[in-house]
Amino acid sequence: MVRERILLPYLRTGGGHIAAALAIERRIRELHTPDEVEVVTLDAMPPESIFWRRFFDRGYRFSSNYMRQLWVAAILVTKSKAVRRLWNAVMIRLFWRRIARTIEKHEITKIVLLHCLLIAPALYAVKRVRRHPAVMTVVLDPFTAPEFWFQRTGGPIVVFSERARRQAIERFDHPAWNVHHFPVILRSQFGRPLSEERVLALRRELGFSADKRVVLLAGGGEGLPNGERYAQSLVESDLDVEIAVVCGKDALTRSRVERIRERNPGKAVHVYGFVDFMFELMNVADIIVSKGGPATVMESLMLKKPLIVSQYLYGQERGNVDFVLTNKIGFYIEEPAEIVSRIRQLVQDPAAYDVFRARIERLTLRNGTDEIVDFILALKARPSAAYRPRLREMLFSPDGRPYPLKQAFGYMVAYRGSNAVLKRRKA
Repeated sequence: MVRERILLPYLRTGGGHIAAALAIERRIRELHTPDEVEVVTLDAMPPESIFWRRFFDRGYRFSSNYMRQLWVAAILVTKSKAVRRLWNAVMIRLFWRRIARTIEKHEITKIVLLHCLLIAPALYAVKRVRRHPAVMTVVLDPFTAPEFWFQRTGGPIVVFSERARRQAIERFDHPAWNVHHFPVILRSQFGRPLSEERVLALRRELGFSADKRVVLLAGGGEGLPNGERYAQSLVESDLDVEIAVVCGKDALTRSRVERIRERNPGKAVHVYGFVDFMFELMNVADIIVSKGGPATVMESLMLKKPLIVSQYLYGQERGNVDFVLTNKIGFYIEEPAEIVSRIRQLVQDPAAYDVFRARIERLTLRNGTDEIVDFILALKARPSAAYRPRLREMLFSPDGRPYPLKQAFGYMVAYRGSNAVLKRRKA
């Protein structure tokens, strides 16, 4: 039996892509030993590309947290096919060699694409190596996905909603049989909320009161835009609640919230940077204020927490907000004073709070990681007929170095032989 070797490439633009890769990796390792299935997670950004690393990391955070007009402009521009082709060419030049080296080094049999900007580089890398890995795309934006997600790979596309499935089929002409709908990928621990006893113990461990409501302000790994404004409004209000603010990698917001805490010693304000215990914090919280990212929205709902979405990214996260509002399981509010007013209603009216929890329970949401992992493991390797190498690809490595003559001759003979077998089968 040939050992499976699965590649999960990602980029550090937001925490959702990394979280999905780690959730898949963790589940596969729970099911199989390394001798049966090897999982390779890859940060596709070359270490030497300092400019581009900063561009993606800081540029994403700046445009999504502080200058959303830039984000909107970028989304509108990339609706043009010509611009998408140009951007794909840049991405191919930047990432394909690193992906190709990993495919050859680990003898990858399957590639699971978790970032829309890595689709074109991964396909180019597959063409330039001597292996034929199966390629599939997992569209991590559940409801409104950018056009880059729906590029043709020759492999299946996994989506998280019927809305995204219709988008792939009707707008981008993907065959219906090749687009598969599964529940969203989440970490396995989000399968069920913690017990009340465990939540009380966590409150003591994390320094929260046992009897006060906890409001969590969080927005994923990049932090919550305008988080300091929401914290300030809560501090100035007459609400007797504890406030937890997770700032992620947004050091500026963290410093501002810490100053708010220092000026208001009578208020219980807990400030965090990038944390690895979000599951615990979300269980401790009674109400969550977040942006419209898919991971935070779905994680909050899986834990049955009433949700207030404070903003969303144009062209990518609007569908998440629509889902919350259509099912009446939360609110979309941008103004800090209105957010405080809605929190007051939920805190002071337990019946209204319970109504929202009951609506969330009726949705019967579930974690799709197990089903998607089963689908990945069942995926068949791409047939040789789909591979058409050029002579240069048989003679030179992805780095441009010539193969030894014996090795290059072996590749050409093997390719001619496989073609002959395919022709005999067709006959």
